[in-house]
Amino acid sequence: MKRALSLAIVALALAVPVLAAAVGPFDGAYSVTEISSEGKFLDYVVILQKGTEVAVAILLPDVSSWFYGMGNLSGSTVSGTLFVPDGTSFGTFNLRLGDDGSLSGTLDTGETVNLNGSRIF
Repeated sequence: MKRALSLAIVALALAVPVLAAAVGPFDGAYSVTEISSEGKFLDYVVILQKGTEVAVAILLPDVSSWFYGMGNLSGSTVSGTLFVPDGTSFGTFNLRLGDDGSLSGTLDTGETVNLNGSRIF
């Protein structure tokens, strides 16, 4: 548990300088619950928005891993492609971002993963 918390704190601390320069209304760090066939897990999502372009970093403290996505915003929905750290694509995502700081949606990596959570800063 300490390792997972440490990973989350480090990831969020590294994102703070970038977040300070971000300008989109959905920018921020989100705490989300991941539900898949493998169970229920706590993850973190960092959203960076510039116009309709959105970058998403998904941090998985339970397995000390991460991946990212690049997509386009249409209204309050972001859709795009997921990549592993070496740049290889491995799936797609579709996220709904609420004006109230909520985040919900799915990741499709050969298996559907549901995400639900809210902005923590």
